[in-house]
Amino acid sequence: MNLLYPNGTEHIEKISDTTYQNLAIEEIVDMVGVTKEEKDLIRGVLGVLPKDENTVVYRQEILKDLIDNEDFCNELAEILKGLDILKEFNTHNHFSAVKRASLWNLIDYMSEMDIYIKIVEDLSKLLEDYEMQSKGLKEIKTLLADVINMDQIDELKEIVNSLRAEISTLKSITVGINLSPELHPEEVRVLGFNTVPFFSKFSKTNWGASFSSGYRVRYKEPSQFMKYICDDMENALSKSVQSYKSELKKYINFKGYFLLDICNDLKFYLLMAKFGRRLSSKGYSFSYPVINSNNTSVKIEGVYNVRLINKEVENIVKNDFEFSEKEKVFILTGPNRGGKTMLTQAVGITALFASQGLFVPADSYEGYIFDNILTHFPADENETIDLGRLGEEAVRIQKIVKQTTDKTLVLLNETYSSTSAVDGVYLAKDLVHILKHKNVPTIFNTHLHDLARMTEEMNKWDGNGDVVSLTMEIVDNVNTYRVIRKMPDSSSFAKNIAFKYGVTYEQMMEE
Repeated sequence: MNLLYPNGTEHIEKISDTTYQNLAIEEIVDMVGVTKEEKDLIRGVLGVLPKDENTVVYRQEILKDLIDNEDFCNELAEILKGLDILKEFNTHNHFSAVKRASLWNLIDYMSEMDIYIKIVEDLSKLLEDYEMQSKGLKEIKTLLADVINMDQIDELKEIVNSLRAEISTLKSITVGINLSPELHPEEVRVLGFNTVPFFSKFSKTNWGASFSSGYRVRYKEPSQFMKYICDDMENALSKSVQSYKSELKKYINFKGYFLLDICNDLKFYLLMAKFGRRLSSKGYSFSYPVINSNNTSVKIEGVYNVRLINKEVENIVKNDFEFSEKEKVFILTGPNRGGKTMLTQAVGITALFASQGLFVPADSYEGYIFDNILTHFPADENETIDLGRLGEEAVRIQKIVKQTTDKTLVLLNETYSSTSAVDGVYLAKDLVHILKHKNVPTIFNTHLHDLARMTEEMNKWDGNGDVVSLTMEIVDNVNTYRVIRKMPDSSSFAKNIAFKYGVTYEQMMEE
């Protein structure tokens, strides 16, 4: 069973390292996870697109169940701790692999089965107590019911309890220690096994820990001495110990062991559910996308950049965005620090979450899922040494264009800003032309205002969707962070920047 890829991993798309970096996914990973294990888990899922609508809906239903039931999540988290311990025993114990299992193999397997029984019973009861609606959690409930109804659990409990009762008859070992002339211990000899513990006037030393049922038990290697006397100890027990070995071997491949396979899947869902509740508690809205692969558009309302959570921004400005058959390519202009990059990222993160079956940081999302998300943001100077910045940009753009379909989201941020404005417009114009021709959903965030002024000319090109000019609004020299349909006004952008940094003629005269 696989709770993340119920239909297999045949149709998946790994997002590029560039897209991962440009969308600041690592920042989101740090928001959701705490430990290295958690972050590795989140990173592994967020880096892959399922490309399968059924998988996306399947995931979304599970996540919704968990977000709506916090108490269920808390109890499930405790059960998953038991699964981690079960994994530990399963990894170290060689009971099924060796031809003649030792007493320690048998005891370890008994401990493993004891934990397994508790997990199956606890999880089964938990799913009975809460009415979950998702297909995934219902499947777990059905599989556990099959294990219990087949009398496996009752039979196993009887064997484990009988074995524990047999083993617990040994309460102590009588040993003799031979000493050297200097009183150093040279040799230890077992003198006998006893059914009662020792009491003595001499000082005692606590050695090891006794077995206790439940999730508290951890796998523990026996000491060399205990391994050495293993056969003698087994002979001191009744002959029935051998029969327990053969009985327990029947339960090596449990149906219920599918729980080990989905342990990490459940952990991922719990982490994302906790993150969703955190958003809600801080007043940040989110929604569950309405996915329809037959839809020809993607409509996002009230989108915001989830990174703003770390900045604890209040009264977040939200924007609407729609890629339709009539409008596919958007050229976005605006002042520095006016919100262009944050908006571009916000659309990318929302598209990524929607395509992965997660909630989205938006009031609503309706439409198809993107088959890939490709980005071109300014590169690190160290990465452009061989080709130069313009050469590096050209190589990356060529790769992006080759990979696109009419359902690939392309996000461009200051592309061709490494050359002159004249040359940049010339190159960017051809880029917009090919993206329009291929009908690719695109946001081109740029300072090339002349490019945005060419939309009327561009819309005479071949291709279904129009090219639209958008700009980040300024009111009374103040950035509103709202996107509006408008041709760029270079003078107002420059005036806004000059006023913001105090370099207008009037401001400098006052000083």
